[in-house]
Amino acid sequence: MKTLLLTTLVFAVSSVGFAETADEAAVKAAHASFVAAAKAGDATALGKIFADGLQYSHSNTLLETKAQAIAALVKSKGNFEVHEQTIHVYGKAATIRAKVTAHNAAGDIPLTMLQVWVKNGKDWQMVERHTTRIVPPAPKK
Repeated sequence: MKTLLLTTLVFAVSSVGFAETADEAAVKAAHASFVAAAKAGDATALGKIFADGLQYSHSNTLLETKAQAIAALVKSKGNFEVHEQTIHVYGKAATIRAKVTAHNAAGDIPLTMLQVWVKNGKDWQMVERHTTRIVPPAPKK
């Protein structure tokens, strides 16, 4: 009986440390809305998700404004997958780090991604996005 009680208590305490906060859930939902809007090429939705001062940086060093990023996503309909996402909230700011695979005519490109989101009123908006190519390790000799 003591073992069962102790096991239950340990599980309950460890679960509290991993509970998602309301803001983390809201940022996660905002990011999911971004992914859906990017893949659909939905300019109206992207216009609401992106903050006016957005800096949208690509792994090839191209830096786009809000208008440029929307136009590019409408044209390309964002062909990518997000993996291993982590979200951290710091008051009215949040970061999302993830591994991403971009798909294009040249093939699959593995990337790391960092997004910065801010809370404007009740909505979370993306203010910064940056990707970096993951370079495969050199073959061993």
